[in-house]
Amino acid sequence: MQKRRKTAQKGDGKTGKENEEKGLTTRKFLGIWFSCCKTYGRLYKNREGTAYVGCCPRCGAKLSVKIGKEGTGRRFFRAE
Repeated sequence: MQKRRKTAQKGDGKTGKENEEKGLTTRKFLGIWFSCCKTYGRLYKNREGTAYVGCCPRCGAKLSVKIGKEGTGRRFFRAE
């Protein structure tokens, strides 16, 4: 059984450094507009740190976005 990571709650009033000291982390994600079902979802970074992975919250279509060395600063994308 895998251990779940403790995550910091948004708006908890603590700084990133305070949360880090307590062993809490924030998960990196990309915001995705899934055109297939006209809905918003998130892709989270995989454990290896090589890609953002997830699926459409309605139909379950899988999506993976590789992380490159010369990536982009954009955080929101559209999946066609």
